[in-house]
Amino acid sequence: MPIPPPDPLELAAMTECVAKPPSSPIADMRGAFARKTPQASEDRAQVQAFIDGKIEMVRRDPNMTDEQKAKAIADLEARR
Repeated sequence: MPIPPPDPLELAAMTECVAKPPSSPIADMRGAFARKTPQASEDRAQVQAFIDGKIEMVRRDPNMTDEQKAKAIADLEARR
């Protein structure tokens, strides 16, 4: 048994609901959730270890050219 086509009025109503911008303003809450304390040395050590691992992974990647590796490693080292 074939499925009946959707009612055009229902589709129009659903589209209008989705397309309307919110009626209330959207607050920027990024400042409320920003880090309030400096990073702990333990956190920095974990980040450093992660980046070092990624650099080693790039160095060993057989699918990357030397140029790609150099660019990726430079990008990772800039994040240290």
